[in-house]
Amino acid sequence: MPIHMTENALPIIIRQAPEMHLKSWRTRRKFRNALRRNLRAALADIPHSLRVNQGRLLLRTPEPEAAAEVLPRIFGISSFSPVEAVVQGEVEAICRVARERFTEVVQGRTYAVRCVRQGEARFSTQDIERRVGAALDGPGQVNLDHPEVVVGVELQPDGAHLHARRIPGAGGLPVGVQGRALALLSGGFDSAVAAWYAMRRGAAVDFVFCNVGGAAHEHLVVQVARLLSERWAAGTRPRLFVVDFREPVEDLKSRLPAELWQVLIKRLMYRAACGIAHRIQAQALVTGEALSQVSSQTLSNLNSIDVASDLPVLRPLIGFDKQEIMDRAREIGTFALSEGVPEFCALTHARPAVSTRRDRIDHHESRLDGALLRRAVEAARERDLLALSDEELVDPGIFTDTLPAGARILDCRPRSQYREWHLPGAENHPADELAEGFGRLPKEDPYLLYCSRGTQAAVLAERLQAAGYRAQAFRGDLARLKRTWTHSGADTPA
Repeated sequence: MPIHMTENALPIIIRQAPEMHLKSWRTRRKFRNALRRNLRAALADIPHSLRVNQGRLLLRTPEPEAAAEVLPRIFGISSFSPVEAVVQGEVEAICRVARERFTEVVQGRTYAVRCVRQGEARFSTQDIERRVGAALDGPGQVNLDHPEVVVGVELQPDGAHLHARRIPGAGGLPVGVQGRALALLSGGFDSAVAAWYAMRRGAAVDFVFCNVGGAAHEHLVVQVARLLSERWAAGTRPRLFVVDFREPVEDLKSRLPAELWQVLIKRLMYRAACGIAHRIQAQALVTGEALSQVSSQTLSNLNSIDVASDLPVLRPLIGFDKQEIMDRAREIGTFALSEGVPEFCALTHARPAVSTRRDRIDHHESRLDGALLRRAVEAARERDLLALSDEELVDPGIFTDTLPAGARILDCRPRSQYREWHLPGAENHPADELAEGFGRLPKEDPYLLYCSRGTQAAVLAERLQAAGYRAQAFRGDLARLKRTWTHSGADTPA
């Protein structure tokens, strides 16, 4: 976006993850450039300018609330602070503005003042901290060890930047700085969270889905992969490779003892994933295995499975318990989708082997028809997750091109966007909250859902339908929604 649109906006100070500062200067530059690239991609729909200043990034935008909703999902950011005032002048001016801006913020609370200097400055950081702290004393109480509010003063060449909010970022490293990895994705809690952790460590992640459950299962997995891609992978373009695994699994079930099916199907999935990984030049596989969580994830079974891969197998969740994984799934937004994904790993009611030997598994795998797996890998379908249309993400019956009379209208966008504009009478139910709490809505009412581009609303409407609600999503983006509203004969929305 043109810089002239943003030059008068107060900046947002973006702090890079501390780990990035420990790298060599060449690596720091590489990581910083990747972070800037990812930020520009994530903020493509928001007017902004971005510049580097002494290890920090200064973002200027006329839409700070919209930007603040995007920044927590960009890896490589430790925290950010929207600047509330820029003061040019002496210490007295800084103290006066701080008192005007932050007296209500510290009222009845403990606080501390932290000052940092970027470049040269006429006064010391300690002097600023003491004098601004004294200016706020009375409404609040100083507590340097565990303050409820931290008032920040950053001395920049253009003046003192004042802020009182330090919003946590996602941490980690910018996506893409560690090369490409391929995540085995089932759509469940574990594999989605594992892929997220690989992204957080700088891997550009593509996905492979070994489909045993048919079109319905694929449809659900696509939604999980799309959410991870849109929300967390800015600056990259993840792909999903779908391998039809039904024939290899039927062959396995017809030839081998039932207690070994779980371990052997994992082996086949690893081999399929390696075939895809070599095709796309991925350097590692990522899986959601956690030690001893299920029978195939004991040490002896993992040892038997690992031999099937000629690439490193990354297991970010190896020491996690199930509750930790589910808690993280809620935080990253995949929980509601993964909750609806059926479990297709329960191939048999026979008790699965929990302790296998490699030589025994090698022998049984040699009895399988390897041509079935090779053909399945060769025929794998590639799906560009960011190019999928609404129709490819959801069933056609989910959509409507009209505004049904009598329907309760649910705006699924973030609150800041709802405040800027919404259909008259629409209720704001942000997508994450609606996904978790739609069960509180009465089932007797019909519902119309909409969002910025139509995708999230459609996924949510499908979930509501599956739960017995009469729900549809408006097909299209906000511009189309406004045109439809206007042509319906109602007043044009503000």
